[in-house]
Amino acid sequence: MIATGGPLGPRGGGTGLRGPVAATVLLFVANGAIFGAIVPRLPDLKSALDLGPAGFGLAMACFPAGALVGGLLAPALMRRRSDGAVAVAAMVLTSLAAALLALSPVVGAFAGLLLVFGVCDAVTDVAMNAHGIRVQLRHGRSLINRFHAVWSLGAVLGATGGSFAAGIGASVVVQMSAAGVACALAALAAHPLRLRAAGSSGERRAPQRRVSRDPVPQRQSPQRRLPGGRTLLLLVAFGLLASSAAVVEDFAQTWSALYLREVAVAGAGVAGFGFIAVQGAQLIGRLAGDRLVDGIGAAHVGRTGGMCVVAGAGAALVGSFVLDGPALLTVVLAGFALAGWGIATVIPGAMVGADSVPGLSPGTGLAVLNWVMRLGFLTAPPLVGLIAEHAGMRWTVAPVLVGGVVIVLLAGRLLGRERASRAREVRA
Repeated sequence: MIATGGPLGPRGGGTGLRGPVAATVLLFVANGAIFGAIVPRLPDLKSALDLGPAGFGLAMACFPAGALVGGLLAPALMRRRSDGAVAVAAMVLTSLAAALLALSPVVGAFAGLLLVFGVCDAVTDVAMNAHGIRVQLRHGRSLINRFHAVWSLGAVLGATGGSFAAGIGASVVVQMSAAGVACALAALAAHPLRLRAAGSSGERRAPQRRVSRDPVPQRQSPQRRLPGGRTLLLLVAFGLLASSAAVVEDFAQTWSALYLREVAVAGAGVAGFGFIAVQGAQLIGRLAGDRLVDGIGAAHVGRTGGMCVVAGAGAALVGSFVLDGPALLTVVLAGFALAGWGIATVIPGAMVGADSVPGLSPGTGLAVLNWVMRLGFLTAPPLVGLIAEHAGMRWTVAPVLVGGVVIVLLAGRLLGRERASRAREVRA
């Protein structure tokens, strides 16, 4: 992914970007891998703590609750240290919290560690995306979808390892400890390679390129730390769009393993394949995403993606009523994959749009979007848990279907803003 002249290589932005690109790749892959590693073991942790679906959903809601706090802390931390340094430190703490989750002896400890995990992950998320967008600006063309593709690659690798460990009956403690150490080391390796703080001497000496097809407008001088009025409403709209895509990711992370075990009657070694299907399809969609967005526009790609989410979730829901055995498993996995491909460019596009809103200090737009998105994460697990408790596990894909509809409705207005703005500039 980072070879010279490759899609993330320095061909378009000079050899001085090789290190920052590598640092961004390491942070994204580590963050994805630590999530992927724990997903196949959630059913084991649920059983060990003797939790029902509703109780499990409430416990899992502690993760996004912590993330709401982390999203508010991120801009303040980034004003004190560079986004790259903040991302590295927060990723190390995220890895430690994830590893400790496997040691949770009681529900209270599990919920508390999920809270810490959420705080650290939200800070990592805002900081590594801010760093990635700075690298993209200096590169002169779109890279953000490929950075998110690396996240999906890490998630697939982590989930594959977790599924293998579950299949052979390996201890959750041993597996998550190994994953935590590996991800923390990857984050530490990114530290010396990162971009320095914006405005530092090293940053001023770096080459700047202005390319007409650059999908991200150059950042204006920061003015405000807190958005207000129409700016806040715009950021909330971007957050709602990202939240609708995040519903698919949350389902894959929290519920897909349980869905496959209870609805498709899959074994422990196969239960992680739902998450792998979503993230694997996201990986493919994100690798192609920058070219698609440049070619036919982010709005069209986003609307089509929303339709794919609706079709994929609908196929899984309908299939659960009319199929069983291998046929049901195949349809469910295919539906999950279609939904994963559909959201591939939505969250990266929303993040770039929020970060490009003028008149805000660095990281503020991303932080507001992240906060709104994490609020969606907070409400999703208890909601899905209640659906599972009262309507049955097969109906837990219903929020995914609704999220697809919202993406179809919002993508055209929000993801097309930058392209329309550039067209107006050209006509002027």
